[in-house]
Amino acid sequence: METDRKVTKFFSRPLMHQNIKSNWVLILAITLVMVLMGNVMNYAISMMETEKSNVDVTEYQQDFYGYLGSFATYNSMTGLELSYEDFISGDNTETYETAFEMLNSQSDMDFSVEDFQKVIDGLTQSNISLDTYVTQFEYSYALAQQKGAFSDEDLSIQEMLNVTFEIMGVDSEMIEKMSEMDTSAMMNQMYYTLAGLLPIFILIVILANGLIAEQVDRGSMAYVLSTPTKRSAVAITQMIFMIVVPLIVLGIVGATRLFTTYLFFDTVNAKSIVALFIGMYILVEAVCGICYLASCWFSQSKKAMGVGGGLTVWFFLASMIGMFGSENMVNTGMGVEELSIFNKLTLVGLYDVEALSTVGTDSVDTAFVWKLLVLVAVAVCSYVIGAVKFSKKDLPL
Repeated sequence: METDRKVTKFFSRPLMHQNIKSNWVLILAITLVMVLMGNVMNYAISMMETEKSNVDVTEYQQDFYGYLGSFATYNSMTGLELSYEDFISGDNTETYETAFEMLNSQSDMDFSVEDFQKVIDGLTQSNISLDTYVTQFEYSYALAQQKGAFSDEDLSIQEMLNVTFEIMGVDSEMIEKMSEMDTSAMMNQMYYTLAGLLPIFILIVILANGLIAEQVDRGSMAYVLSTPTKRSAVAITQMIFMIVVPLIVLGIVGATRLFTTYLFFDTVNAKSIVALFIGMYILVEAVCGICYLASCWFSQSKKAMGVGGGLTVWFFLASMIGMFGSENMVNTGMGVEELSIFNKLTLVGLYDVEALSTVGTDSVDTAFVWKLLVLVAVAVCSYVIGAVKFSKKDLPL
């Protein structure tokens, strides 16, 4: 055969060029959407962590309540009105020095104006206002002077809260679990398994259907195969396109999120972020393989879209329902534990965000390894079966 009629058996540059030319706008739009979503999520998490106090002020709180209690004792003895508000005004320091000296002489305490100021300064590291601590002390102090009218037991503010929640039908243990919930981890879970996947799932369903099934259905595949290009070259070229495009998109999204993470957070576990995006790419490729297989298997676009797109939609919806069966959702009272079964009915359930997040820490959970290997196997098998099927099946050309 002459050189200018050389048959392309493995890879077609003109076909790849045509793929890029036809889909670059869609790819760019999806990439920009994912970059925006990822960085907005990063910013939101950073704001939430800023609002949370990272400083343990328990010791300062106990000392603060000790000083407030001494004020209450001194006031009842002398008829004066020493208070936190009066102290911080700074107009009556000598009175407080005298009060502390008297209290120290009558007890084993070591109160002083200087130490009280240090306690106040330490407590201000918390994002809770000092007035709130004063109010809590007042309730606790008032209840500590009382006993139950029928039980004759000492009353406490904690027990009062537990009883109030019980009357409202809220489990006090659930409230405790909610207070311990890691909201940042929960938001990351939602991003990596829901919000971050939706745009790229839409992209791969459209791309996979358009690369083969739609061209066969429209008849444009006849033109492609009329050139010196074998079916194997078409199948491999489209396969490479489905492998490379998600890699580029997720690479850009991951790089920008890593960059903004360094901007928004004081400490960054870069290895964890890289591992999460590698895991996301493997998951996306498993779904790509299934959509590619459907596109190669069926000659009608609607059938390929129904199978490949339908399974992709199911994977996403099952993951979303399964989210309401997660431990975090159950602890907040917004989930039902039985719904976790849906995480076993979707490929997204094999994307273990919690385990991947431990990469780069001292205690790495390797449970994600076998799950990612299953996703790799799904991707490889789907691509190979799809390419072979397209190369051998009868086409309505």
